[in-house]
Amino acid sequence: MDTIFSSASSPQKSAIKIIRVSGSETKKLPKIFSFKPTQPRVASLRKIYDQNNNIIDNALIIFFPGPNTVTGEDIIELHIHGSSVIEKKIYNILSRIKRFRIADRGEFTKRAFLNGILDLTQAEGLNDLIDSETENQFKISMSQYEGALSSKIYSWREEVIWLLSKLEALIDFSDEELPMELEQTFNFKVLKILEDMKNSLKYSRYGERIRNGFIITLVGRPNVGKSSLINYLSDRRASIVTDEAGTTRDIIEVIMDFEGFPVVLNDTAGIRKTKSEVEKIGVEKALEKAELSDIILILSDNEDFAYPELKSTCKKILVHTKSDLKILPNKGIHNISVKDNIGIDKLTNAIVSHLKSLAPKQDALFTRKRHIEAIKRSIYALNDMQKFDLNINPEIASENLRIVAKEIGSMTNIIDVDEILDDIFSSFCIGK
Repeated sequence: MDTIFSSASSPQKSAIKIIRVSGSETKKLPKIFSFKPTQPRVASLRKIYDQNNNIIDNALIIFFPGPNTVTGEDIIELHIHGSSVIEKKIYNILSRIKRFRIADRGEFTKRAFLNGILDLTQAEGLNDLIDSETENQFKISMSQYEGALSSKIYSWREEVIWLLSKLEALIDFSDEELPMELEQTFNFKVLKILEDMKNSLKYSRYGERIRNGFIITLVGRPNVGKSSLINYLSDRRASIVTDEAGTTRDIIEVIMDFEGFPVVLNDTAGIRKTKSEVEKIGVEKALEKAELSDIILILSDNEDFAYPELKSTCKKILVHTKSDLKILPNKGIHNISVKDNIGIDKLTNAIVSHLKSLAPKQDALFTRKRHIEAIKRSIYALNDMQKFDLNINPEIASENLRIVAKEIGSMTNIIDVDEILDDIFSSFCIGK
């Protein structure tokens, strides 16, 4: 396997940059750059030279011997000054050496997985941790990186292996029936796994939303203040605001942090009957986006909040805009004014309060589609297994359990298809 190298720090100009080298040939670096060997895990100041004995930099060198490293391999980190020229010189020298090459995206983490340092869910948690921008994204990704999701999956796997072992014994001694007590225990364990998986599936939508953002869509007639509210909340001119009705035609998305919750605010076309084909398409898109939303803000500058076109059953919050001109006394309506900064804080608090109410108590949340699909296939197999008598058809039950074991394993470690691994790790940044 090649020895790989890449920057482990920001590509932007900085005081210090870190070049990480990992692989079996790492120990050759002292000879390649003509510096004295260093003690393991001790930061040592060394002058590094090119092949013509010209000094490149005065850098801190740290050697981490495998397997107790982030990749499971020997690693050397070069803490160089943040000059791009220095970095390029080091890259040029390493690139010319046989079996040395620049790392692919996520390749350091991929090697950690292949060497048993991390499982797949922890690796994905690490990637989400790097990408996290809100407090709740940080908490869930850190929990996954620390192994909360792995623990749940491994507990399922242990139960399935126990069930398989009992069935295999029954198959080997097919002339004997499964003892009543053991059969009851068997069925109890199957139902327990099923219930736990269904609960995990129930909260997976919340996990996905924490990772990708809760969808909040603003709907209303033209010129009721949707674009003005979006611009006010985002503190920038994301949407065009004019006195002319129907200026918003397409969906305009603004990503925000609402007290730790990632939120995608959608400004939409004003809902009304129109002869304009372009505006009709805009209205259709508005209604489609509302169907996919977690919260719909229904805006009105009068007392009309009726939209029979909205079929979504998600949380709806009624917002009376332009309340600097008139206040509606209805307690179920939020009176706001972007112009005079009236009621905006109460509106955002109501949004955050609803998002908090959606949060499950458990820490292990499934956040990715591949996890959810594996759980769905496991649930299907367990349900199918219950259709058959264990004493008459133990082979069918055993085959269903093998399917469950394979699906559970696919979430953490047992992946046979290289394309799946490449897809997972290609989303990582360079240097990870």
